[in-house]
Amino acid sequence: MTIDELYELMKQGFDRIENRLDSIDTRLRNVETDVAELKGRRLAFKEWIPIGCAVIAVIVSIFALLK
Repeated sequence: MTIDELYELMKQGFDRIENRLDSIDTRLRNVETDVAELKGRRLAFKEWIPIGCAVIAVIVSIFALLK
């Protein structure tokens, strides 16, 4: 095996490794995005609970004033 053949063989191996790492990076980025979206949805749902309680309290206080 000559140096040029060895060089080409190593270059192909490194190219495959680089492509694989790019693929893994893309998949991890997608997972990170999905997890962030789920956390955001969960936090948004938790914030609606106090807002709903406040709206109900305003409605009850208006009824109490009108009686």
